[in-house]
Amino acid sequence: MTTPIITSSAVLAGLRDRVLADAGDADLTPLEALQALSDAELASFWYGYARAVRDADRGGDIHARAASYALEASGALDAITPDARVQLRSELVAALR
Repeated sequence: MTTPIITSSAVLAGLRDRVLADAGDADLTPLEALQALSDAELASFWYGYARAVRDADRGGDIHARAASYALEASGALDAITPDARVQLRSELVAALR
């Protein structure tokens, strides 16, 4: 299975916003909130934002659509390779700084 492109600026921005919101809700720094996400949670959120960005022409709030899609993401962890997960975390760290 090929890992889909994970670094689209819209997907990265959505994930960054999600981590920032989680950090605020849990009274954590953004980096602490990112570190608290399991690989499965991160993959599910990535899947949700990737689908929401792809379906942007349907209108509505991207974060609400991404959350809905993330709930359907049972196989997302298998769709993103370990190397790609490391890359995604690195890009999110850079986006959060």
